[in-house]
Amino acid sequence: MHNKMIFTAFFLSFNLISMAFSEVSTSITYSSLMGTSDKFTILQTWTERSQKGTDIFLKGVIFENIQTGEVSEVYFQNEQILSDEQIETMGIKKKLGRTIGEVSTPSEPAITITPLEKFSRRKEEVLQLLNKATTLPVPITLPPLPKKKLLEEEKEAAVALEKGVYRIGIVQSLSKSVEVTGLTSSEGFWQVLPDASLLWMVDIYYPQSLGVRVRIEPLLDDPVSDALFWVVNDKKTIEDTWGPFYLGEIKRMDGWLPTCFTNRITVVCWVPSDKSVEGIAFKINEVIGIYKDPMSLLAKAGSCNLDVTCYSDWYDTSKGITGLGIVGTPYALFCTGTLLNDNDPCSQIPYVLTANHCVNSQTGTRGGDSVEFYWFYQTPSCNGTPPSLSTLPRTTGGADYLAGMGGNASYGGGNDFTLLRMRNNPPTGAVYVGWTTTVPSVGTAVTDIHHPSGSYKRISFGAKTNINNRFPNFFHEVQWSQGTTEPGSSGSPLMLTSTQQIIGQLWGGGASCNTPDEPDYFGRFDVTYNLTQQYLEQPKVRFHQQTLTITESNTTQQILVLLSSPARVSGSEVELEIETNNAQQGTDFTISTNPVSFAQNATQANITITFFDNTHTESDKTIRITFRNPQCIRFDTTNQIFEITILDDDIDTDGDGLSDYDEINGVFGYTSNPNKTDTDNDGISDYDEVSGTYGFITNPGHRDTDSDRVSDWFEIRYGTDPTDPYDAPSLPSISIPWFK
Repeated sequence: MHNKMIFTAFFLSFNLISMAFSEVSTSITYSSLMGTSDKFTILQTWTERSQKGTDIFLKGVIFENIQTGEVSEVYFQNEQILSDEQIETMGIKKKLGRTIGEVSTPSEPAITITPLEKFSRRKEEVLQLLNKATTLPVPITLPPLPKKKLLEEEKEAAVALEKGVYRIGIVQSLSKSVEVTGLTSSEGFWQVLPDASLLWMVDIYYPQSLGVRVRIEPLLDDPVSDALFWVVNDKKTIEDTWGPFYLGEIKRMDGWLPTCFTNRITVVCWVPSDKSVEGIAFKINEVIGIYKDPMSLLAKAGSCNLDVTCYSDWYDTSKGITGLGIVGTPYALFCTGTLLNDNDPCSQIPYVLTANHCVNSQTGTRGGDSVEFYWFYQTPSCNGTPPSLSTLPRTTGGADYLAGMGGNASYGGGNDFTLLRMRNNPPTGAVYVGWTTTVPSVGTAVTDIHHPSGSYKRISFGAKTNINNRFPNFFHEVQWSQGTTEPGSSGSPLMLTSTQQIIGQLWGGGASCNTPDEPDYFGRFDVTYNLTQQYLEQPKVRFHQQTLTITESNTTQQILVLLSSPARVSGSEVELEIETNNAQQGTDFTISTNPVSFAQNATQANITITFFDNTHTESDKTIRITFRNPQCIRFDTTNQIFEITILDDDIDTDGDGLSDYDEINGVFGYTSNPNKTDTDNDGISDYDEVSGTYGFITNPGHRDTDSDRVSDWFEIRYGTDPTDPYDAPSLPSISIPWFK
């Protein structure tokens, strides 16, 4: 179902592409390179996760030597420049000059996900625990959220061309931190329930807020605890109760528990009766107050916006567009993202494409750790009433930041993209949206589905233009004929109207209901693909090396086979095709690994080949191994053949074709002289005698093998058997001349 169209094309339209950077010292740091504007022009910078280390991020830089025009690509880990060997070890492939061609994949519905009955039961469990509590939780009351002031500040803020993330809340510090270590608690309290389990809880009340999100900060570097945490809304409804989470899971979310759409929440910590409170150490110091009512956002979005539900042809694709709840500083933010299909029929990995100015790191401000994904925020019927955010399916747990590039359509430097991998699955009914690396021509019809001003999904129709596109190598320029975009639309997908495939993600622009003729700018997906290909395509298989030369011996060798990225699923494998020259499988060698299988997430496997020694003088042997029939992986463009040469190391002093060892030890049944080609001087070489070259195997050390007084040579000449004493030839008569 996946379609690929390949043609030769280069990713960047550079006239001079060179990988030489002799003028860049191997001791240069990232900061110093970025500051050498007198020598180098920085063309691109991006961040990329190492394939071999989940918490290792590299900074890639493509730059031009101002004096020579040479373009180079280097990578840094933190500030330290990396060698090509280090880059390869981390599973990173260089991007400059790569021929990616035109690659395309369609949309597909999410595989049906088993209902999360377990989690539903656990949500009910926390409500039962609260009902068993003998004492009400201790309340912490914050000053009222200054909603009016915040909205006025937004009106006064300057409007940038970048659509920007949409503010929906503000981060607020508590006047006094809540700290819990074991059974010691500065706020809240522990109580023993009837089943001897322990319950701790605290209420947080944020007047005037429309929703609250709390941050639990583990105090240990490696939090290991059996305690379970929930956050519960004051109405104690299942839909807006979240958990349970372990402290380790909470740390991976940068501490931010899911949002509850209420102004009062209860944070719950529960320790089962058979578990210890040791390892419990955390504090609560920050909350987010949501100050924009999801329902009031209906009026906020401009009147020219079009309800996506009114366009039935786009119904399926719209199920792949998601709202992103993001923690910023000091605001809580909202953007649009897209569930991105990969080009692999064996897997369905929840990748999400958005803008880099929405999510630009793994941790901290605008980090992937704290992102919430809101699904199906759209009307049930054309221009119908949209659901409240609090009732929407939501994927929590954050996301892994895989790769991202900044840049904007005003100053260049990149195409403003981020690729995330959700840590938990999207809900049943979501759609993985297809994409293409096609670069459409001016005038091509395009479509965008997005969340303008954080409200429910809208759709916009337009065409690619070239009015004032300063960086066409990074951005598509679009003018809308119907609909528009707004803050909150950032990161939304630009799609070809004809195929509904993604070709970009929204950076920004001047379009609005009041300025319908102003263009918008979307980062080009073909640029994104060049930095994310290892995630969107099946891993590529290759041999680590291409040749092996060994001498004859009883030995076992391992041949290393590599994948370009971790195997996505168990069952990833490739068969081996074996061709030989003068070598025989089972006699000279055996291969015990066929097919070659890769465990899930593995990047390498070994082929085990056993060689067997022999004592015979022979020509060298060759074994040629190639790949065939790959399953859930694909062929690399290099190192697809592995050739083994087995060198014969048996000495043959007399050059008769028999090794000295074979002659001395009578390996072929008879001993012979390793220094003479014809030991018995019968006219037949030792090799021909033991090999039966003339039809009979005879003794190379005895002229008359059958002792019938006729030499082996004579019997063979006259057609009798030199090994049968009763088969001697009759001697011919010889006329003797008379002497005169």
